[in-house]
Amino acid sequence: MRPPALKTRSLLPVLAALGIAIVFLLLNYKAYDGFFQDDELDNLVWAPSLPALTFLTHLLEPTFELDNFRPVGHFYFKLMGSGFGLDFAPYITPIFALHFVNALLLYLLMRKLTIKPWCALAATAFFTLSATAFDAYWKPMYVFDLLCATFSLASILLYAHRRWVLSFIAFWLAYKSKELAVMLPAVLAIYEYLFGERRFKILIPFFLVSLSFGLQGLILNPNKDNDYTFRFTPQALAGTVPFYANRFLLFPFSGLLLFALAFLRDRRIIFGLAAMSLVMVPLIFLPGRLYEAYAYLPLACASIALAGFAARFNPLYAWLALALWMPHNVREIRHERRAILEADDAAFGFVNALSKCKETYTLVYDGLPPNFHHWGATAAWNIVHNSRDLRAFPADWPEGKKAMASETVVYGAWNTQKQTLAIALRSPDSPSDTPSK
Repeated sequence: MRPPALKTRSLLPVLAALGIAIVFLLLNYKAYDGFFQDDELDNLVWAPSLPALTFLTHLLEPTFELDNFRPVGHFYFKLMGSGFGLDFAPYITPIFALHFVNALLLYLLMRKLTIKPWCALAATAFFTLSATAFDAYWKPMYVFDLLCATFSLASILLYAHRRWVLSFIAFWLAYKSKELAVMLPAVLAIYEYLFGERRFKILIPFFLVSLSFGLQGLILNPNKDNDYTFRFTPQALAGTVPFYANRFLLFPFSGLLLFALAFLRDRRIIFGLAAMSLVMVPLIFLPGRLYEAYAYLPLACASIALAGFAARFNPLYAWLALALWMPHNVREIRHERRAILEADDAAFGFVNALSKCKETYTLVYDGLPPNFHHWGATAAWNIVHNSRDLRAFPADWPEGKKAMASETVVYGAWNTQKQTLAIALRSPDSPSDTPSK
């Protein structure tokens, strides 16, 4: 029979993991008070109505999605939209659950890399509690990044356990969650070189798929000169590198400072830094899309490097460093939380006002909530009327002016100071406002 002292000692890591989860929930439970933003509403217009077979077909097709359809992540919007509509709170529970799953996968991967349990737990706590990619576990729109991390970490872990086929399936699912996973075969090659038997032939199927998707993305990408366009220029790097480098430890260029750890010549550190760098390759050439949530998977890889560094010393030092860093991290969380909830309150006021209007004429609106775009207004107008074909235009667009000059419209005026939307009917022969029914 195991002595009580040994039983208690073996339970300590489990209790520590439970404590990390509780701290995360205490810091982030207000995410349940949020609301949808424009991209989320846009997905909720069409995803719930698609048949499940469509998602399965696109999941199996070895083709680049010209319209950014990501079957794994969009299936989340189908399930949640069908079950909960515009009831926001239920959308957060799966997001939190995925974040915890990713933390567990990261811990298991670090243990596979022979990192001490308490050092691995400290790095897992850093990943779980960090505000680096705060939006990723507060906004449903970033479920794509969470799922990409889930299957990427699973693929690496399965590969480390020599489960080639399962690792390949996880890689495929990671790519079908988000295109960032196109670099995953290179990460696996680094693992094979540092920790494996250097049997690189095993990776041929991985690289063939990655090369196929990568070439399709470069050649077929319809975004030729917009925010989604890759720009392989020094100017692009001048914008993207500082942005992401500042995110990792939440002070300027902290991400670049991590590379100093490579001088220790520890394989675990080198693997973490290499993995972080590789998965960021698509991000640093996309200066039009700078979002902190995109740092989610790179953060997991950086945590491996930090854990490898911590494993060279007494684990107590890792926890002391985490404790010293947490006040700064908590301040960042509070700042981010306040900004998100303010934006969500404004979006709710806009959508809630639309939901009270029973008319289904074309919507013409003057003004929108902060960082809310025209596709969100169109999506909201359709969702509240259970439709997909209703039109909505800004008042200063040619389409909006034409609609007001030729037809009866629902006119919405957004009050920025009061964060309210006043709605009235307008017709060409009666330009004065008429209260909507």
